[in-house]
Formats: sequence, C-alpha cells, structure tokens
Amino acid sequence: MLLHIALQEGFHHDEVRVSVDAREVWGSADLTTRRQTGYAGSVEVDVTHSPVVVEVVLSKRGVAQSKSVSVDRPTYLGVSLTTEGNLVWKTSYEPFGYL
Repeated sequence: MLLHIALQEGFHHDEVRVSVDAREVWGSADLTTRRQTGYAGSVEVDVTHSPVVVEVVLSKRGVAQSKSVSVDRPTYLGVSLTTEGNLVWKTSYEPFGYL
C-alpha cells in the first residue's frame, strides 16, 4: 500500500530525516519550504503492513517525533513545523494540492 509523506510548512534550511518502521526512507541536509506552495519535499513508500510508525527527526533543532499511521489504502501524511518547533501531522486519503 502507498504511503506518501509530504514535508510542508515551516522548514528553513533544516536537516531532516524521515523513517518508516525504523528504516530511513528520506533525508535532506538543507530542507526549506517554498513559501508560494507550502511544500518542502516528499517521499513515497510502499508499505506491506499497517499500522506503520513514521518518525521525523530535525537533528539541528533537537526535534524528533513519531506517529503511528494506518495505511489500509493509499494514504497521504503531511508534516509541518510550527514556529515553536513542534511537528503537526495531517492525514488524508486524497493527495495534497500544491499550487
């Protein structure tokens, strides 16, 4: 089943790693959100079981959070970073629209 993970709002020259079930699936040493679209980067992962644990680590900010995500059909997970340094997770069964 498809899990699409999108890094969205709030990233500014961040070092980011994304893992699914403790396996790193994506990383960037310099991730920045495009202000016009609210999009920073994404990865698609084919998962074989549900739920999975998604972890996002911003090492320079000392932020590491994980979330259990049910993937019983194609699932879209959006992750944004608040100005306070917290991650906000949004799950959808429809692709996110970027202009």
